[in-house]
Amino acid sequence: MRHQWRIATAAIILLAGAGCASPAQDGQAVAQADRCINPTRIQKQEIISDQEIRFTLTGNEVWVNKLPRQCSGLKFQGGFTWEIRGMTVCSGEQIIYVQETGTPCQLGDFSRVAAATSAS
Repeated sequence: MRHQWRIATAAIILLAGAGCASPAQDGQAVAQADRCINPTRIQKQEIISDQEIRFTLTGNEVWVNKLPRQCSGLKFQGGFTWEIRGMTVCSGEQIIYVQETGTPCQLGDFSRVAAATSAS
């Protein structure tokens, strides 16, 4: 099934290779829009809403993507698949597909945010 192929492809791509994006500068807590992320550095994806996804990258970098429109079912389904081309995913240039339904949605702007400190 095409959906399962997308999940497998995304998993392989995300696990392959080391990241090449530059680390965040110290003290940089304000969001920066119109940026790219390296998908091989993604450690965690969290669906915040039908219009917002939080990505945690290696090095504790946290990026939020604000989709230009509501992506029906994204939060309910709890995930998405994507076909990544190249070493970066940039603002407004990537299509994701809602898990199970396959609904296509375009990513919006990536913004870097301050990483939350974890209490261990």
